[in-house]
Amino acid sequence: MNSTPTPLPPAFTAERSPASPKPHRAWYQRPSGLTAALIVAGSFALWIYAFSGVAKKDPPDTLRDQVYAAKAEAICAPTLTFINSLPPAPAAKTPQERAAVLDQANQALTQLVPKLRAIAPDNQFDRAIVDAWLRDWDQYLTDRGDYQRVLATGTDAQFTLTAKPGGIYTKSMDNLAKVNAMASCATPGDV
Repeated sequence: MNSTPTPLPPAFTAERSPASPKPHRAWYQRPSGLTAALIVAGSFALWIYAFSGVAKKDPPDTLRDQVYAAKAEAICAPTLTFINSLPPAPAAKTPQERAAVLDQANQALTQLVPKLRAIAPDNQFDRAIVDAWLRDWDQYLTDRGDYQRVLATGTDAQFTLTAKPGGIYTKSMDNLAKVNAMASCATPGDV
């Protein structure tokens, strides 16, 4: 056996030259730098767009002709004032007493809805919105009447609304009143 090591080929024995350093490139010349810059610029652009007012849209229940809204508010305000002048629900000592007060409020609202129908909007877009709103008022009056009749029997019940697709219908009623500056035409908080 030979104890001398086997010589390595010249390619492996030659001293390796150090790798030549990569040239330094500015951040905007590197793909990762460009990606980061685009992300930052995009986020700034998004916020500028959001706060510029260009992105602002009117709520879907906004009436195009605010004449109806002004007339409706003028009609609703005295009715709301009357309902607010009635004794509040917690003041009633019995369900029958509460039913008597609720009956007065219901009569006032029953007179209100036909007045709101009589001032029909002047365009089809608004008419469709107002008609749906008034159908909800009809249902609301039915629900209030049912509640009043239950209280009149002496049963201490809770007021419930008829279930409708899309959730609690009084929310959309109140939203229409809010976005069109008809605060008095929102559902009264007496039940």
